[in-house]
Amino acid sequence: MNNHDIPRQKSEAELKVDALLEKLKTLDIDLEHETDDQEQLKPSERIESIYNVWLAIKDRLNNPETALDVGSGFGYGVAVLDTKNIKTIGIENVPAKNKQALALFDQLDVALNEIDEIDFENSPAIMEAEFDQLDQEEVADLITMFYLSQELITKPETFEICQKLLKKDGQMVLATEADRASVEQIIASGAINLPAGLSYEIIDLPGNFEQTIILLNKN
Repeated sequence: MNNHDIPRQKSEAELKVDALLEKLKTLDIDLEHETDDQEQLKPSERIESIYNVWLAIKDRLNNPETALDVGSGFGYGVAVLDTKNIKTIGIENVPAKNKQALALFDQLDVALNEIDEIDFENSPAIMEAEFDQLDQEEVADLITMFYLSQELITKPETFEICQKLLKKDGQMVLATEADRASVEQIIASGAINLPAGLSYEIIDLPGNFEQTIILLNKN
Protein backbone atom coordinates (compact mmCIF):
# COMPACT_ATOMS: atom_id res chain seq x y z
CA MET A 1 0.00 0.00 0.00
CA ASN A 2 1.26 3.47 -0.89
CA ASN A 3 2.01 5.57 2.20
CA HIS A 4 -0.11 8.35 0.69
CA ASP A 5 -3.15 6.04 0.97
CA ILE A 6 -2.77 5.69 4.73
CA PRO A 7 -4.93 8.26 6.55
CA ARG A 8 -2.92 10.46 8.88
CA GLN A 9 -3.77 9.84 12.48
CA LYS A 10 -5.06 12.94 14.22
CA SER A 11 -3.24 14.30 17.23
CA GLU A 12 -4.80 14.38 20.67
CA ALA A 13 -5.33 18.14 20.32
CA GLU A 14 -7.07 17.72 16.95
CA LEU A 15 -9.35 15.08 18.42
CA LYS A 16 -10.19 17.44 21.28
CA VAL A 17 -11.17 20.19 18.84
CA ASP A 18 -13.26 17.75 16.79
CA ALA A 19 -15.07 16.66 19.95
CA LEU A 20 -15.59 20.29 20.93
CA LEU A 21 -17.11 21.15 17.56
CA GLU A 22 -19.36 18.08 17.61
CA LYS A 23 -20.62 18.92 21.08
CA LEU A 24 -21.31 22.52 20.07
CA LYS A 25 -23.74 21.26 17.43
CA THR A 26 -25.89 19.74 20.16
CA LEU A 27 -25.95 22.71 22.52
CA ASP A 28 -29.01 24.81 23.22
CA ILE A 29 -27.61 28.14 24.35
CA ASP A 30 -29.09 31.55 23.56
CA LEU A 31 -26.46 34.19 22.91
CA GLU A 32 -28.79 36.39 20.89
CA HIS A 33 -29.43 39.09 23.43
CA GLU A 34 -25.85 39.51 24.59
CA THR A 35 -24.24 41.10 21.54
CA ASP A 36 -24.95 43.17 18.45
CA ASP A 37 -22.31 41.19 16.55
CA GLN A 38 -24.41 38.42 15.03
CA GLU A 39 -21.32 36.46 13.96
CA GLN A 40 -20.52 35.87 17.62
CA LEU A 41 -23.73 33.87 17.90
CA LYS A 42 -22.25 30.96 15.93
CA PRO A 43 -19.89 29.21 18.36
CA SER A 44 -18.89 26.33 16.10
CA GLU A 45 -18.02 28.65 13.18
CA ARG A 46 -16.08 30.97 15.45
CA ILE A 47 -14.14 28.18 17.11
CA GLU A 48 -13.35 26.56 13.76
CA SER A 49 -12.03 29.89 12.47
CA ILE A 50 -9.84 30.35 15.55
CA TYR A 51 -8.56 26.80 15.21
CA ASN A 52 -7.59 27.51 11.59
CA VAL A 53 -5.65 30.55 12.83
CA TRP A 54 -3.85 28.28 15.28
CA LEU A 55 -2.93 25.81 12.53
CA ALA A 56 -1.51 28.66 10.45
CA ILE A 57 0.77 30.03 13.18
CA LYS A 58 1.58 27.11 15.48
CA ASP A 59 4.94 26.36 13.86
CA ARG A 60 5.95 30.00 14.24
CA LEU A 61 5.28 30.06 17.98
CA ASN A 62 7.85 29.56 20.71
CA ASN A 63 6.03 26.69 22.48
CA PRO A 64 3.90 28.92 24.72
CA GLU A 65 2.81 27.52 28.07
CA THR A 66 0.66 30.47 29.15
CA ALA A 67 -1.64 32.82 27.23
CA LEU A 68 -3.89 35.82 27.73
CA ASP A 69 -6.82 35.99 25.32
CA VAL A 70 -7.74 39.68 25.23
CA GLY A 71 -11.32 40.59 24.40
CA SER A 72 -12.23 36.95 25.01
CA GLY A 73 -15.96 37.47 24.45
CA PHE A 74 -17.81 34.18 24.87
CA GLY A 75 -14.59 32.28 25.53
CA TYR A 76 -14.04 30.72 22.11
CA GLY A 77 -10.32 31.47 22.04
CA VAL A 78 -9.91 30.18 25.59
CA ALA A 79 -11.62 26.94 24.55
CA VAL A 80 -9.28 26.39 21.59
CA LEU A 81 -6.08 27.22 23.46
CA ASP A 82 -7.17 24.95 26.32
CA THR A 83 -7.23 22.00 23.89
CA LYS A 84 -3.54 22.74 23.24
CA ASN A 85 -2.74 22.42 26.94
CA ILE A 86 -1.86 26.11 27.09
CA LYS A 87 -2.82 27.67 30.40
CA THR A 88 -5.16 30.42 29.25
CA ILE A 89 -6.98 33.33 30.85
CA GLY A 90 -9.59 35.31 28.93
CA ILE A 91 -9.71 39.05 29.60
CA GLU A 92 -13.18 40.54 28.97
CA ASN A 93 -14.76 43.73 30.29
CA VAL A 94 -18.38 42.91 29.37
CA PRO A 95 -20.06 41.05 32.28
CA ALA A 96 -22.82 39.59 30.08
CA LYS A 97 -20.28 37.93 27.80
CA ASN A 98 -18.42 36.45 30.76
CA LYS A 99 -21.70 35.06 32.08
CA GLN A 100 -22.44 33.50 28.70
CA ALA A 101 -18.90 32.08 28.52
CA LEU A 102 -19.44 30.32 31.83
CA ALA A 103 -22.73 28.86 30.58
CA LEU A 104 -21.13 27.72 27.32
CA PHE A 105 -18.18 26.01 29.03
CA ASP A 106 -20.54 24.37 31.50
CA GLN A 107 -22.46 22.76 28.64
CA LEU A 108 -19.16 21.71 27.06
CA ASP A 109 -18.22 20.01 30.36
CA VAL A 110 -15.10 22.16 30.59
CA ALA A 111 -14.35 23.78 33.93
CA LEU A 112 -13.97 27.54 33.48
CA ASN A 113 -12.96 29.54 36.53
CA GLU A 114 -13.77 33.14 37.35
CA ILE A 115 -10.77 34.97 38.74
CA ASP A 116 -9.96 38.55 39.71
CA GLU A 117 -6.21 38.50 39.10
CA ILE A 118 -3.89 36.79 36.64
CA ASP A 119 -3.14 33.33 38.02
CA PHE A 120 -2.50 30.62 35.45
CA GLU A 121 -2.80 27.87 38.03
CA ASN A 122 -6.57 28.43 37.84
CA SER A 123 -6.79 28.12 34.06
CA PRO A 124 -8.81 27.89 31.96
CA ALA A 125 -10.31 31.05 33.40
CA ILE A 126 -11.95 34.34 32.60
CA MET A 127 -11.22 37.63 34.27
CA GLU A 128 -13.50 40.64 34.14
CA ALA A 129 -11.13 43.55 33.67
CA GLU A 130 -10.28 46.56 31.57
CA PHE A 131 -7.25 45.56 29.54
CA ASP A 132 -5.63 48.97 29.83
CA GLN A 133 -5.68 48.69 33.62
CA LEU A 134 -3.61 45.50 33.82
CA ASP A 135 -0.33 46.33 35.53
CA GLN A 136 1.47 42.99 35.84
CA GLU A 137 4.81 42.48 34.13
CA GLU A 138 6.18 39.52 32.15
CA VAL A 139 3.41 37.07 33.05
CA ALA A 140 2.48 35.45 29.70
CA ASP A 141 4.22 33.70 26.82
CA LEU A 142 1.45 34.56 24.38
CA ILE A 143 -1.26 37.20 23.95
CA THR A 144 -4.07 36.53 21.50
CA MET A 145 -6.73 38.84 20.08
CA PHE A 146 -9.16 36.96 17.85
CA TYR A 147 -11.82 38.79 15.81
CA LEU A 148 -9.71 41.85 16.31
CA SER A 149 -11.18 45.11 17.54
CA GLN A 150 -9.76 48.06 15.59
CA GLU A 151 -10.68 50.31 18.51
CA LEU A 152 -8.45 48.29 20.82
CA ILE A 153 -5.39 48.02 18.59
CA THR A 154 -5.41 51.71 17.65
CA LYS A 155 -5.25 52.78 21.29
CA PRO A 156 -1.68 54.04 21.81
CA GLU A 157 -1.30 52.19 25.11
CA THR A 158 -2.45 48.76 23.88
CA PHE A 159 0.89 47.49 22.58
CA GLU A 160 2.83 49.07 25.44
CA ILE A 161 0.68 47.06 27.85
CA CYS A 162 1.12 43.90 25.77
CA GLN A 163 4.87 44.38 25.69
CA LYS A 164 4.89 44.73 29.46
CA LEU A 165 2.71 41.65 30.01
CA LEU A 166 4.76 39.42 27.70
CA LYS A 167 7.73 37.45 28.92
CA LYS A 168 11.05 37.62 27.09
CA ASP A 169 10.61 36.22 23.57
CA GLY A 170 6.84 36.41 24.06
CA GLN A 171 4.51 36.72 21.09
CA MET A 172 1.17 38.21 20.07
CA VAL A 173 -1.33 36.79 17.62
CA LEU A 174 -3.86 39.24 16.16
CA ALA A 175 -6.50 37.79 13.83
CA THR A 176 -9.00 39.78 11.79
CA GLU A 177 -11.60 39.35 9.06
CA ALA A 178 -10.08 42.37 7.29
CA ASP A 179 -8.02 41.55 4.21
CA ARG A 180 -4.26 42.00 4.01
CA ALA A 181 -4.48 45.22 2.02
CA SER A 182 -6.68 46.82 4.68
CA VAL A 183 -4.35 45.70 7.46
CA GLU A 184 -1.31 47.03 5.63
CA GLN A 185 -3.10 50.34 5.05
CA ILE A 186 -3.89 50.70 8.76
CA ILE A 187 -0.27 49.98 9.68
CA ALA A 188 1.08 52.35 7.02
CA SER A 189 -1.23 55.13 8.24
CA GLY A 190 0.41 55.00 11.67
CA ALA A 191 -2.90 54.16 13.35
CA ILE A 192 -1.16 51.21 15.04
CA ASN A 193 1.61 52.43 17.30
CA LEU A 194 4.16 49.64 17.76
CA PRO A 195 6.78 50.40 20.40
CA ALA A 196 10.44 49.61 19.84
CA GLY A 197 11.14 45.98 20.64
CA LEU A 198 8.13 44.52 18.79
CA SER A 199 8.57 43.15 15.27
CA TYR A 200 5.76 41.76 13.15
CA GLU A 201 4.85 39.73 10.11
CA ILE A 202 1.53 39.44 8.27
CA ILE A 203 0.17 35.99 7.42
CA ASP A 204 -2.62 35.35 4.91
CA LEU A 205 -5.29 32.76 5.67
CA PRO A 206 -7.48 32.76 2.52
CA GLY A 207 -10.91 31.20 2.84
CA ASN A 208 -11.01 31.57 6.62
CA PHE A 209 -13.37 34.01 8.35
CA GLU A 210 -10.33 35.57 10.02
CA GLN A 211 -8.33 35.88 6.83
CA THR A 212 -5.39 37.95 8.05
CA ILE A 213 -3.05 37.33 10.99
CA ILE A 214 -0.50 39.68 12.48
CA LEU A 215 2.18 37.84 14.44
CA LEU A 216 4.27 40.05 16.71
CA ASN A 217 7.46 39.06 18.48
CA LYS A 218 8.95 40.68 21.57
CA ASN A 219 12.63 41.08 20.83
